[in-house]
Amino acid sequence: MPDKYKRDLSIEVVVGLFMFTILIALGIFTIVLSRQNFLQKKYPLKVVFEEVGGLREGDRVYLRGTQVGTVKSTFLDNNHVIVTSDLDVPVNFRRGYKVEVVDSSMLGGKMMKIFEGPLKAEPLPENERILGELPVNILEELGVAVAGVRRLSDDVAAGKGTLGKLIKDEEMYDQISGMMKSLNAVSARLENGEGTLGRLLSGDDQLYVDLQAAAANIRNITERIEQKQGALGQLLAEDSKIYADIEASVANIREVTEKINSGEGTLGKLIDDDSVYAEAEKLMTELRAAIDDMRETSPVTTFSSVFFGAF
Repeated sequence: MPDKYKRDLSIEVVVGLFMFTILIALGIFTIVLSRQNFLQKKYPLKVVFEEVGGLREGDRVYLRGTQVGTVKSTFLDNNHVIVTSDLDVPVNFRRGYKVEVVDSSMLGGKMMKIFEGPLKAEPLPENERILGELPVNILEELGVAVAGVRRLSDDVAAGKGTLGKLIKDEEMYDQISGMMKSLNAVSARLENGEGTLGRLLSGDDQLYVDLQAAAANIRNITERIEQKQGALGQLLAEDSKIYADIEASVANIREVTEKINSGEGTLGKLIDDDSVYAEAEKLMTELRAAIDDMRETSPVTTFSSVFFGAF
């Protein structure tokens, strides 16, 4: 074999070995950078969504804020989207679980977030289908918020609402300005020690002493009442004799009124019996007539007494 041919063959072998080494290194680096452990056991998870909002194969899956796997595939099934993923740990779903697609960052990208459910909740059966939540589109929500701000600014510019009236309505501005002037006047009077509150704030010792004395008197009265002293204290006492006497008096008054209402006694008959009233009215009429007769005969009787007295 010629030396030239041997030399060319050696070069090709060296180049082939070099390329093979490069490919092996690239494979190792790819496995390391992708953090994939092909020898680790995987736990498949299938979730049914109505919409996934752009979730793609290779997107990350998070559980309790920690990445536990990646999305393996997404495909349509009638009116739903089936998302399959390989997880590094098993997930035990409970009642109240939540699986949702969220934005991984403000720059874009999606990820699937898993919440297994409350710790004390009932576990789900093994064969029960896992349902995902509708994704929230941040851009759409931001658009709605911007539209609301635009409507608010339009209303303010048109003079609608309190803020709009403050900007457009001079009358409301004048009212607020007047109110502020009044507040300034009140604060100035307080600073000058005018009025009761102003005197208190300005250090009027006499007014403070008077209020303190009044408070002490009120405290003394309440203490006497608590100690069952005085009429009011005895009334508030559980074994109060005054309260018992008042209660007995009220009971007697109630008994008398009941008798009157039932027509018992003279007063009750006067109220309920018309004949007694008629007799009393008749007696009064006769008494009035007798008095009138005595008035008419009084001059004659007087004259007779004087005349016959002279003899």
